[in-house]
Amino acid sequence: MVHPVPSFDPDAPVIVVDIGNTNVGLATWQADQLRTPLSIPTGDEPAFDAAFAAHLDALPRRRLVAAIMASVVPIAMERVRGRIAALVGMEPLVVGDTIPPPMEVGVEDRQGIGMDRVCAAAAAHDRLQSACVVVDFGTAVTVDLIDDDGVFRGGAILPGLRLQLRALHDMTARLPLVEPAFPEAGYGRNTAEAMQVGVCRGLAGAVRWIIEGYATTLSRWVQVVATGGDLAFMAPHCDFIDTRVPHLVLRGIGIAYRNHLAAHGA
Repeated sequence: MVHPVPSFDPDAPVIVVDIGNTNVGLATWQADQLRTPLSIPTGDEPAFDAAFAAHLDALPRRRLVAAIMASVVPIAMERVRGRIAALVGMEPLVVGDTIPPPMEVGVEDRQGIGMDRVCAAAAAHDRLQSACVVVDFGTAVTVDLIDDDGVFRGGAILPGLRLQLRALHDMTARLPLVEPAFPEAGYGRNTAEAMQVGVCRGLAGAVRWIIEGYATTLSRWVQVVATGGDLAFMAPHCDFIDTRVPHLVLRGIGIAYRNHLAAHGA
């Protein structure tokens, strides 16, 4: 049996959950550190239950102070919210709903901004303590700008690798469905390679061009932090990346909780 603990305890480990379009990230957060982060397919409830239970088992005396989550998929968020409540008998905290975002958001449509973007931005600025760009290579690719004061200024959203390749296949009569790859030659020697060169090299070039636009606006080049499920695949071909940080969104969710505790005097 799990024993929920309702009181604030800044030193207690908590479970953080990032619900994305393709995968759900899960980790234990304690003392500004992530432990045993893992990823499971979004919508796989048995896998989620098993992963959540494993993190619970690792807690001292299975005592859970809180679970904190953020999501860009409303239906999946409600499902996970219900699973957590059923597993531990407590409602999870939701970033941007029951607790505030981890940083100031300086965009026009604050309600429409994805909390995954804000959490990743907060984690990057918390690490660097200066202006930066965060690139998240996920189902969609985001390229976001954070200023020196730690304010989320906005950014760009592009279709990710598999979205682009799937669209080429689905929206044409004869183009095949291929996996992302960087062919040895800088050009495609067949149709599949031509698609891979166009999408994979094209994405790297698009992200670089967007960042150069930010640098022009700021009159300086700032640190570029990259994360996301396709980070390991893309990073060797993106020499503009300064720092690679896996699970950046999970870190930002932990920071949102840390700020929440500080606001309550914990």
